[in-house]
Amino acid sequence: MTSVHDVPKRRTDVGDRYRMTRIAFDVISAFGCLQASGLPGPVIVNVLGEHGYSTSSVHNQLVRMVQRGIISSERFGRVSVYRLSEHVLSDFGDIAGDHVFPDYEGRFHTIVYSVPEAERGLRDRLQYIARSLGYRQLRPGILIGFADRSSQLMARLPEMPGPSWSEAGELSPDSIAAARRMTTRAFELDAALDQLPPLEQRMSALSSGGSAPGTGCPELSLGAFFDLYFDVARAVMTHPLLPEILVDGNQPALRFRALMQKCNLEYYLRYDQQIRECAAASSSFDLIEWLPEH
Repeated sequence: MTSVHDVPKRRTDVGDRYRMTRIAFDVISAFGCLQASGLPGPVIVNVLGEHGYSTSSVHNQLVRMVQRGIISSERFGRVSVYRLSEHVLSDFGDIAGDHVFPDYEGRFHTIVYSVPEAERGLRDRLQYIARSLGYRQLRPGILIGFADRSSQLMARLPEMPGPSWSEAGELSPDSIAAARRMTTRAFELDAALDQLPPLEQRMSALSSGGSAPGTGCPELSLGAFFDLYFDVARAVMTHPLLPEILVDGNQPALRFRALMQKCNLEYYLRYDQQIRECAAASSSFDLIEWLPEH
């Protein structure tokens, strides 16, 4: 086993500090809706005002997201421009529904860790970052994935002496059947299959049974639409694409990504013009940093 790091004792942290909250997701969605890597604060406030958030709640959330490293901030005169972190930007392709299947080479890449309950904030941080890098929990203290992301994990965690620790290594199942069972457990394939029918029903209602996108539920508000968008995006982030050899039949992840594509179409047909006009109404509109494909 090769060492990732020795993690220190740290002050007790808020247990859910590293989980994606709804308002944090809505802030990130503003970048996606406008296809921007950088947005001035007033534009974010205007866009989230359409969701029903107050100015103060948006400002408070932006401060928290900067502290968590989800976004960064740079001042331009009296206006702050916020940019998505590199690891969030890298997730955009997956959220958008790109289909890149990992390879299975007869082994799982693993993170083995021990963090006392007194340091559960640190444990939450390790688990959150590891999940964002593609690892999932096989059992308490053991995370598995299909690529070695230990160096990225190390770079985003503190490295100080203490009783907590983690190690990187490899786990080699003795058969494909065993690897499939481990994949099913760690990546929660049964739970994914249970999630799909209600999400697909909600999406079907928006497109009049799939025959006419953008025509169902005509009174649907932006906030109510993003209730569904949030649930679908969270499912996409929770259930990554897996090596095809380890999953029988159609992967749940493919169906979640198909739902995401439908969500994107529904958003474009219903709300894209509204959000662009909202952003354009801000005096700081010219400070938007557009993604290259815009």
